[in-house]
Amino acid sequence: MAILYVTEQGASIRHIAGRIIVRRENRIIQEWPDFKVEQIVAFGNVQVTPQTMDYCFQQGIDVSFLSSTGRYRGRLQANLTKNAALRQRQYERRTDAEFCRTNAAAIVIGKIRNMAVMVRRQRRLRDDGRSPIADLEGLIPKVAAAANHDSLYGFEGTASAAYFGAFRAALRGDWKFEARQYHPPPDEVNALLSFGYTLLHNDLFAAINIVGLDPFMGFFHQPRLGHAALASDLMEEHRCVVVDRLVLTMLNKRIISDKDFVATPHQGFRLVPEALKRFLGLYARQTAEVVSYPAKGIQTSYRKVMEQQVRQFARVLIGEEPVYKPYLFTDEPLQNDGR
Repeated sequence: MAILYVTEQGASIRHIAGRIIVRRENRIIQEWPDFKVEQIVAFGNVQVTPQTMDYCFQQGIDVSFLSSTGRYRGRLQANLTKNAALRQRQYERRTDAEFCRTNAAAIVIGKIRNMAVMVRRQRRLRDDGRSPIADLEGLIPKVAAAANHDSLYGFEGTASAAYFGAFRAALRGDWKFEARQYHPPPDEVNALLSFGYTLLHNDLFAAINIVGLDPFMGFFHQPRLGHAALASDLMEEHRCVVVDRLVLTMLNKRIISDKDFVATPHQGFRLVPEALKRFLGLYARQTAEVVSYPAKGIQTSYRKVMEQQVRQFARVLIGEEPVYKPYLFTDEPLQNDGR
């Protein structure tokens, strides 16, 4: 199964005779057997024919629309799950302050543990006399004992600052990256991170819809208009290994160079079309990577791991499991670690 990314401006997506075809003017750009496509992501000025929409509705294929620069716009999706009782339980749990605090803390701890693993994998940390790993691991008992969400936000911010200091030290070359910043990204590295997180958030949104939860009702991130807070919650444990690792690999191996960016007055830096395709291709390969999923005793794609984690969160909501357990990574080598 594959995600179909369409970036060519003016293209149309059609479903004809068992195939998904991307055409621009009279030229076929992409063509896939329809049964192999599980999601479509369209960037900018891309049309989806009514016949294709109908097929996607029937097959439950999620269709997402992003701007040409990668900002999320919206999506087409089939009818939501018929399990209304699951969503009702989600809303009830949201009013339970202790449930929210406990599971929000678990989400933050999972993020910090995976940050520490990713820092260990890097071999190019600056020798400043102190390892950020100790700082990260020292925050875990504080997070577990945090009394409220404000404290959790503070500890999460402290962990991110320490982690991105190590991330900066792992970068090769003259990339201008001082800290994690966005809206708009002030440099090329931040632009890649932001774009990758948009793709990851979109994947979690789709997985949450498959399971049948409300993507907008979160437990760590607070609900606000237009923000899919649960998708933001459940992507935290995946950020560093999916997106950050990919960004380090692409920059350190010069798969992306400074010539692959253009600066815009209001949206910061963005990738030129050919570099965008390169990034999307490697992101798709990264999420298709087969990893171990100990909770089920299986080997599966990383994309399926994300869906399984959403299903686990649903079991926590209905009381089948006591607390959410983020997917934790080991120090075993991965195929790409940014070196």
